[in-house]
Amino acid sequence: MGFFRNKRGPLIRAKSSGEFFLRAMLLIAVFVIVSVAFWYQTESSYKEIRSRGTVYDQTETLTAAQKSALRDYAAALRETHGLKLRVQVRNTPVVLPDELDTKTVFIGLNPYTRQVLVEFPPLLRKALGTDYMYKLQNEFFTPYFEKNQWQHGLASALQKLWDDMGGN
Repeated sequence: MGFFRNKRGPLIRAKSSGEFFLRAMLLIAVFVIVSVAFWYQTESSYKEIRSRGTVYDQTETLTAAQKSALRDYAAALRETHGLKLRVQVRNTPVVLPDELDTKTVFIGLNPYTRQVLVEFPPLLRKALGTDYMYKLQNEFFTPYFEKNQWQHGLASALQKLWDDMGGN
């Protein structure tokens, strides 16, 4: 029982071997619970950090719940299909970012000028067909812009994309 001793005596004081065993198991249980809680907190923080670049809302019209739903969608897209999602809502003209890689789905919106810019990775573009991006960019959002419900249009477009990619 040298593990449970230090220079000043035993770390766990007990009157019987049964009490010693119970106290040792409780001490180990405390360490396990703290370790698991730390692991979950670290994983949650890591997901938050990883998804920070997912949604950029310059207009500040998306609610916190909508941003959170977009981040959750991006995490599911990454886990299921290995693709990254970037959504930008701007009050300036939407431009394609320079740092897009071959695994990033980009959707840029300007609700004031009704501009939509969509870019898919080459493999996804090929899988969905050549007209898919064009229709999403030029036709899909029009009724939602007319009703001033572009947020619902974005959610609907992402759901349609998920379904067309063979979502589970």
